[in-house]
Amino acid sequence: MAAASNLADGKRDFRSGVQAFQQGDLAQARALLESARRKGIQSLSLSYNLGVVYYKLAEYGRSRQAFSLLIGTKQSPLAHYNLGLIALAEDDSATARHHFNLVASNSAQPKLSKLAYAQLEKLGNTQPRPKSWQAFLSLSAGYEDNLGLFPDTAATTLEDGFIESIGAASGYAYQAGKNAIKWKTQFYTRNYFEENDFNTHLLRLGTAWNRQVGRNKISLGLEGDQLWLADQSREQRARLVAGWITPTCSTTSLSARCQIKLEAEQIFADKARFEAYQGQHYRLDTRYRAKHGDWSGEVQYRFDFNDRKDREIGDQFFSVSPMMHTLGFRLSYVITRAFTVGTDASFRQSDYTQAHRFNNGKTKKRSDQRVAYHLNARYQFDQTFAVTTKLGRLSNESNIDRYQYDRETVTLGVNIRL
Repeated sequence: MAAASNLADGKRDFRSGVQAFQQGDLAQARALLESARRKGIQSLSLSYNLGVVYYKLAEYGRSRQAFSLLIGTKQSPLAHYNLGLIALAEDDSATARHHFNLVASNSAQPKLSKLAYAQLEKLGNTQPRPKSWQAFLSLSAGYEDNLGLFPDTAATTLEDGFIESIGAASGYAYQAGKNAIKWKTQFYTRNYFEENDFNTHLLRLGTAWNRQVGRNKISLGLEGDQLWLADQSREQRARLVAGWITPTCSTTSLSARCQIKLEAEQIFADKARFEAYQGQHYRLDTRYRAKHGDWSGEVQYRFDFNDRKDREIGDQFFSVSPMMHTLGFRLSYVITRAFTVGTDASFRQSDYTQAHRFNNGKTKKRSDQRVAYHLNARYQFDQTFAVTTKLGRLSNESNIDRYQYDRETVTLGVNIRL
């Protein structure tokens, strides 16, 4: 009976403490809320109210201790926001930025996220607020000097100018707590001025379930592609994608994140000329991205395994099922707030699982080494509009002469981001 009476008194003190706070009597509010805690009241609401009272009284250590009790509960975003305010009051901008970033990236409460982004902007955060939907469009003109990927020993090559377009749009069909369903659509086209047999069009549709796990994000999705070549359907692809992203992969002062993605897809090829490409394709994609000051970079490793039907022509056999290892990097530097320059390069080793068989009866397993690199620049007029240019070269070495080739490309375009 005494314990029940004590608990009842504690609840009464808690209600009176909240009322005293609302009336502006911080000293009385503190005394009553602490009394409620001593009498056995233990609740998230009491911890939150004590944290607010201590903060108002500039007792930041006690306030931090009270809000920390909410970490790991459904009130974590609110706790982190207030811990950020405490850090600001103590002139600890790095800790404040950490807490506000957690709220901005993890909170399912739009108003709280908005407040966190407002604090980040005051601290000099340059990242735009996330949108429930976004769209991107790129239009460019360019020139390519080896459309058919002919070897250097070929008597002639095909070269032509082209118009290229890339578009993407994505948005959230559903959001609740730490779960979301995201959709996306993408397209790519390249149309040559004269060599229409090399025109390429791609349409991609996809949806994915995303979930926040602490500061990490996991996703599982389905995608479908339709690819056209020379204005005729070449193949369709159905793909299962799983991914994991974490911003905690760096122990240094770098702003960095890591990503791992797994893909498995079935390819359905059209027409007899593309039948050899029907089959399965599997991919592991890992990336490390980092930013430091005006520099940003990315390192990527990708592994691809193909199990295609392959091509037989009479007594000849040609494998189109390579196993590939690709290592690449990107690096960019912000010269001014509007002007950025960069470069990227990659090396790809391709080993074909079955030996080619030629009409002279000889066989050889194909092995290629491809090196590609680009120089690029971007001038950003505002958050929506930018002009870009890119110079690129690709060189493929192979132990089979017919697959050795070089290609150079130059493009100039505009980007529109909504």
